Amino acid sequence: MSDHPPVIEQDCPVCGGNGRFAYMGKDLLMGLPGEYCYAECASCGAVYQAPTPSSGTIASFYPDDYEPYRAGGTKELNPLEKSVLRARYGYRHLSGGLPDWLGQLAATFAYRDAIPYRENGRLLDVGCGGGKFLLAMRKLGWRPEGVEFNESAARTCRESGLEVFRGELAEAAFPDESFDVVTARHVIEHIPDPRPFIAEIFRILKPGGLMVLKTPNSQALGRGWFGANWYANDVPRHLILFAPNNLRLLATRAGFREKTTETFSTPKMVLNSWDYRTGNRGRPSKKRKLRRIIARLYVLAAALSGHGDEIFCIYQKPRRP
Repeated sequence: MSDHPPVIEQDCPVCGGNGRFAYMGKDLLMGLPGEYCYAECASCGAVYQAPTPSSGTIASFYPDDYEPYRAGGTKELNPLEKSVLRARYGYRHLSGGLPDWLGQLAATFAYRDAIPYRENGRLLDVGCGGGKFLLAMRKLGWRPEGVEFNESAARTCRESGLEVFRGELAEAAFPDESFDVVTARHVIEHIPDPRPFIAEIFRILKPGGLMVLKTPNSQALGRGWFGANWYANDVPRHLILFAPNNLRLLATRAGFREKTTETFSTPKMVLNSWDYRTGNRGRPSKKRKLRRIIARLYVLAAALSGHGDEIFCIYQKPRRP
């Protein structure tokens, strides 16, 4: 790389504003060769890969053994989790033996990324991978469906009895107002043009339906500490890094109303970032008990500062008058 940063000629894919050079990143997870240029929007602060790779190049970033594509079982809910879901999120059909007041109390600090229940509700998970989340939601009483680009992952879902469309969301051509909830969990950061993606979710949601997003937070405390070594950069697969403000801009311009936005962190995030920075190739820090304990101080600091590593937000399509 030269002493002069690259000239950014691509406008921001979130708001259309001008971008300025942010950093050059390498693939620290899978070791793909080369460096990738990222820009930061001067208007909304979104961080994005510039220039945007071609669709064929993007596909090459994901081998068939990419972890989210793997099949996975669903864990049994513990009594406290059932109590939270019953008391706070409307899953009255769950029986766990613990009183609702305890669930209400626990909900203030645990299981805050649950989805409010709708009886016989139809739920679509975009980028459903191997179907673990869909299976979990089916056990909770939802009628789940999925969209998955990878053929191997879609096949894994179908083998579990799940209804999954293989391809992009727009290609599925769902009828208007088909779903009560559409989730995109760690998906939107992989999409080169998020505006039509969000507009399509709006179209297929019923009035009053919910869009649930999870994505890395570009304003995370950890990203400020670790920079290019922040684990959730995931160069080059993450094409855009969002913050709460530009996600809000994206969603409200499409017609959504914000219901909730929170940020979360885990010890894994800071420990994996530490291993990237130090070049640790031995036993991962996340498997070292003392380091996991110390990392909880980071989780606390991120929570107190409001700058967790992951954004969780729910937006609602307005109901008809």
